[in-house]
Amino acid sequence: MSDEQPEITGFNGHRHMSLDEIATLQPGLARIMPDIGIRAWKLYYAAEAGNWPLANFQMKEMGELMEFGAFTRPKYEGDLEEFMNDKMRAIGNAIKAQNFEQFKEAFDEAISQANAYHEKYDKPFLRWKLPEQPPLDLDVTPR
Repeated sequence: MSDEQPEITGFNGHRHMSLDEIATLQPGLARIMPDIGIRAWKLYYAAEAGNWPLANFQMKEMGELMEFGAFTRPKYEGDLEEFMNDKMRAIGNAIKAQNFEQFKEAFDEAISQANAYHEKYDKPFLRWKLPEQPPLDLDVTPR
């Protein structure tokens, strides 16, 4: 009797892949952060318009993406958790209070901290900024 375990494979309809091959397909932060940036853009303009349910939704989606990034890239886990527990919590509190001034202060601090993390990880050339206009693909006004 052999002590070897059978290789676990999966089939995506086009090819069989080992578990290790499937694991390498998981996106890193380079693929996740643009999605987070889009959500942050929509979050800001939803809050500015007073659409607090949409702002809350975008914030929660950002958090889920960050949790996914922390899981797939443990090198960044501590900083992502710190960001979520500090900066994202402050944004969430402003959303609950439906206070745009409080929100804007928390949002600006979050941008500053996010860009500080880019510098910490030797990527000072990555500087996120809020686009100057609301997203064109989403009506951010309240219903």
